[in-house]
Amino acid sequence: MASKRKKGLRKLPVFIMAVVVLAAVIVGAKTFLKGGKHATQPYVAPTEPVPTESVSQSLAAFQGKVVILDFWATWCGPCRMEIPGFVSLQNKYRDRGLEIVGASLDRVTGPGRPEAVAPFMKQLGINYTVFMINNGQAMQGYDTREGIPTTYIIDRQGRIVSRHVGYQPESFFENEIKALL
Repeated sequence: MASKRKKGLRKLPVFIMAVVVLAAVIVGAKTFLKGGKHATQPYVAPTEPVPTESVSQSLAAFQGKVVILDFWATWCGPCRMEIPGFVSLQNKYRDRGLEIVGASLDRVTGPGRPEAVAPFMKQLGINYTVFMINNGQAMQGYDTREGIPTTYIIDRQGRIVSRHVGYQPESFFENEIKALL
């Protein structure tokens, strides 16, 4: 009987270690599922625009998210006015599935200066992805002929919900996206 007890005692540290490891895995999984501090890598704000040959294809990276897609240029006054609101919305709603995506038209517009986009992003504290439109074909499916800013609201299924031309305040977009989040 004493030898059975000794064998059982030898197995006890292994059992305790297994329980501790299992508990750590469960706690880690709960943290991950709840979006805790170890759930994902922290978001790093972009410092350069991302060149794109197709906005539609590039948006595939945001599948399952609500997207505010804003076509703008550094020389556009109303565009400049909207960007701080987009920065604020991204801060408020990123964790709920919102992605703001800017689409700079500086390379394809007459007064545009593509080399100004990265410093502009830094100056305005842009905290979301910015595509650099390389040619007019990249915008296929998105109409900006009425002017910029032109902003599209896209639902989690990738469908365009609405389109807005001209400056709109942050509260306007916030009201529109709340029902989609």
